[in-house]
Amino acid sequence: MTIAAELLEEMETVSKRFRLSTDQLAELEADPKAEEITVTWQRITGRPPSLLVTAPAGADCWAVPIPHRPGWLMKLILKNAPAWWLK
Repeated sequence: MTIAAELLEEMETVSKRFRLSTDQLAELEADPKAEEITVTWQRITGRPPSLLVTAPAGADCWAVPIPHRPGWLMKLILKNAPAWWLK
């Protein structure tokens, strides 16, 4: 059996979880029971770095994207970002 594979791109991902206050979760319009968010920084060869902020929701704790970026969240993102993401 012959297996042919071609590397298309390399992807690097760093994810960190942060516990938030009830007020901060409310500002993000996240489920107050979530208690936390996950910030994921990614880079793929040949593309600009990306960012995803999610919070668990519902009984199954699906990750729901958080599009709102208040100042305190931007500070948290920038303070904890990997060096390659900040370039």
